[in-house]
Amino acid sequence: MTSILFRFPLLLGADVCDARQKQELIDEFFDHRPFLVAVVVMTLAILQVCFSGQPTAALMAAGLLACALVVRIGAAEAYRRYGRGGDERRWLRVFAATCVTIAILWGSTGAVLYLAADANMRLAVLAIGCVLIQAVTLRTYMAPGPTLAQVLILIAFHLPVLAADGLTVLVPICLLYGGFQAYCILQLGQVRLRQMHAERDALRLLDELQRTNVELTRANLRLAQSALSDPLTGIGNRRRFEEALGALAAAAEREGSALALLMIDVDGFKRFNDVNGHLAGDEALRGVAAVLQATAGRLGHVVARYGGEEFVVLMARGGLDEAGALAEEIRVTMGASGTVPLTVSIGVATGAPPEPPSALVARADAALYAAKRAGRDRVVVADADPDRDRRSA
Repeated sequence: MTSILFRFPLLLGADVCDARQKQELIDEFFDHRPFLVAVVVMTLAILQVCFSGQPTAALMAAGLLACALVVRIGAAEAYRRYGRGGDERRWLRVFAATCVTIAILWGSTGAVLYLAADANMRLAVLAIGCVLIQAVTLRTYMAPGPTLAQVLILIAFHLPVLAADGLTVLVPICLLYGGFQAYCILQLGQVRLRQMHAERDALRLLDELQRTNVELTRANLRLAQSALSDPLTGIGNRRRFEEALGALAAAAEREGSALALLMIDVDGFKRFNDVNGHLAGDEALRGVAAVLQATAGRLGHVVARYGGEEFVVLMARGGLDEAGALAEEIRVTMGASGTVPLTVSIGVATGAPPEPPSALVARADAALYAAKRAGRDRVVVADADPDRDRRSA
């Protein structure tokens, strides 16, 4: 019998089960409620034998059935107290041993009842035995080893009593029935294995699909980021600025606040390019972007390259004085930076709804051109008095 248990796995598909599935299956093994139904049926047969004038045999059968009940409930209770989350192999072996023990006790009970029953009741006892075998076979999809052991034991206990009763014709029938059950066990086991392998493959494919979706999402985010970034300087591009301008303008309208815009142009950049070359020009633009990030970007303002040598800084809830002060800080920092051998002119404007964002851009651009016309390297605030213009020393 031990060789049978080890030839067929205690837990079918254990190599493809995850920990949660194994735990659920073992929990089901030790669920004793289906066993109680079988006990009730056999108890009715015992009562019938007792009432038919065989109290001794009925008492013996009741004792064997009680032992089976104690073993089954005892194993279930031990598992409930100590088994969950423990050594699964140990509890699978406990289950297998419980199955063999109960099969012996059930088989003994059936044999006693058959020998003590009258002709009509013997058919009922055999029917009960067949039902028990069928019920055991239902566990094939989980534990083929204990299942096959129980079936063989139950049949083995019926064969001698049939032969002793002179019903030798039923012996080959029982053997064929046992072979049929073994065949069913093997076939159901194969179906179970194919199902579990299919489930594992489906989970693996779902896992791969999820990973692919994550990678695709990341790639889309990188693509979206690159679509909004200036490839030369790494800061936002004009599209990024326009999207931010629309979003901040809508927020300003809801909040009743103002926006401030700084338009920044690198002075004499064309001449610098002609003299020093485009590589030096690119490096200078990167330096301008770095200064803007260090001064305005660190404060959370939107910094972007507007086009060519023009840059913008967009301030949410920005007042005129605050925007002018930031613009002056940028101009001074740019002039003092050793990495940027150029100066900048800056136009500053503020606006609030219902003024459209395009009007804010136009006024900041006009202020920028006013700064360029006034001699460059200075800040001009739109609609401000001339003595509020900030000029370099």
